[in-house]
Amino acid sequence: MTNLNYENKRILDVIDKNDKIVDSKSRIDIHRLGLLHREIQVWIFDKNKNIFFQKMGLHKKSAGLLDATIAGHPNKGEEYLDAAVRETKEETGISVTPSDLIFIKKLKVLHHTQDDFGGTINNFIRSVYVLKKPINEEMLKKEDGIPGGGFQKLSYNFLLNLPKEYKQMIKNHILEKEIPDILKYLSAWKN
Repeated sequence: MTNLNYENKRILDVIDKNDKIVDSKSRIDIHRLGLLHREIQVWIFDKNKNIFFQKMGLHKKSAGLLDATIAGHPNKGEEYLDAAVRETKEETGISVTPSDLIFIKKLKVLHHTQDDFGGTINNFIRSVYVLKKPINEEMLKKEDGIPGGGFQKLSYNFLLNLPKEYKQMIKNHILEKEIPDILKYLSAWKN
């Protein structure tokens, strides 16, 4: 079960623009102060190329918006890939190994306003991965301790031609900076 108070007090690495660790602070302080830090995301899909999104929990100002299947922060001293493996288990109940994940890209976002933490600036370098094999939807388990939330799948074709009126249901930076790369991966994926 996720303890939100514990999550906010977790110690994370503060990094410089070259992704070198320069300090460590609590998650809440990092977001409050707008310090550059590390994040991970993992995308999961099914055999029909439907992509699973996680609905933001009710404890966030962006409640109900769709985010990556798995999104999280590496703990202090934890590598991106290790955090992706850990967060996948925590947020979906699915156990994976590093070899199950394919690195898609590293993304730097600076001066990104994030309302989830009281309107602070969220500065991060994020490693984005995709689970290389499709899953059955029944494998996804909603994370305990997160009010609301859950998962929603959207089809490859729907996302490829996303109607304008649906764009506001997905976090903007996800839609612009990650979905195109995930769709590119899926276009080359063969059953």
